[in-house]
Amino acid sequence: MNMTVLNNDAGSVVFELGDFRDELLTFAGAGTVLAGTILARDSASLKLVPFVKGGVANGNGIPKAMLTYDVTSTGAGDVPIRAMVSGSVRFPKLIIDADADNSNVDNAVMDGMRNYGIVTVNTNELAILDNQ
Repeated sequence: MNMTVLNNDAGSVVFELGDFRDELLTFAGAGTVLAGTILARDSASLKLVPFVKGGVANGNGIPKAMLTYDVTSTGAGDVPIRAMVSGSVRFPKLIIDADADNSNVDNAVMDGMRNYGIVTVNTNELAILDNQ
């Protein structure tokens, strides 16, 4: 009998530890922002918000930080977080909040992250030996 392994999740979004900073993440309403979500800094409030690809409102289109764990809010407002502001992250684990995945993380987004000290590493999750 051969086993078929469908999913081997070997780790978090963080590939190599970097620097973290205490910040505030602004929620527009109740919801959860997932680990791996790329964050931007609102130029008016100076608080973190989810990154918007192609965004032009108050700096929301400039990737400056990374969320490394899920954060939930019961309503609109600010939630204290510990954001990753430099280091290496796993590309397959990145999330653009509006997409809920990394399907729109392209070279321009990765270059923007690199400008602020966050480097993406493409990894394959192989937690067990695959002899098939």
